[in-house]
Amino acid sequence: MKCILIGGFPESGKTTLIRKLVEHLGKQGQKVAVMVNEIEEIGINDTISKGEVETREITSDCVYFTLKISMEHTLRSLISSYSPDTIIIEPTGVAFPGQIKRNIENMGIPGITFAPIVNLVDAGQLDQETGELQNFMKNQVGEAEILGINKVELITNREELLEICLFLRKLNPKARMIHFSARHGGENFDKLLELLEENSRRKVTLGKKNSIQMSGVSVCSS
Repeated sequence: MKCILIGGFPESGKTTLIRKLVEHLGKQGQKVAVMVNEIEEIGINDTISKGEVETREITSDCVYFTLKISMEHTLRSLISSYSPDTIIIEPTGVAFPGQIKRNIENMGIPGITFAPIVNLVDAGQLDQETGELQNFMKNQVGEAEILGINKVELITNREELLEICLFLRKLNPKARMIHFSARHGGENFDKLLELLEENSRRKVTLGKKNSIQMSGVSVCSS
């Protein structure tokens, strides 16, 4: 079973990418599962089962799972009940994809491989100013193996795109970078899909800090 981790900020186009990816894998005859925090964020209807792990069907070849309990419990339940070929995980909030990858590796679940970690950036909203959001973005971008600059249709000129690429390259000199429009597709988007067929080559090493501490973002809960 292959695991695809897709990170990025709200409105960066993760939902559109996931839908296109599910469609692409379905055409290849793959059975796909998607894990998200809230199914409603994806816009899926028709609950097909209830219980600790809530699932809803988008197509005959894809089921969405919510992360309302521990990820390990959800993963093991998913594997035993659905046996997907590919699982796509969208860690929302301040969870880093690299940390999720390390956690899954430590579960000792046999047969799991990983695609390169993806981080999506909204080309129209990239903020190069300093601050808490900037600190969080540095950590997100820094651990990515693929940096996807999405919504390029919103960029008015090549110079602006070049500035974005140079800025991201400073934050992550090693990641493969690709710019595209997930909504409109095209050659570059097809290239992204090809890159996701490869295996992750990066060994994630984490310190003692969790994702919230690493991000520098203040979090309140009631």
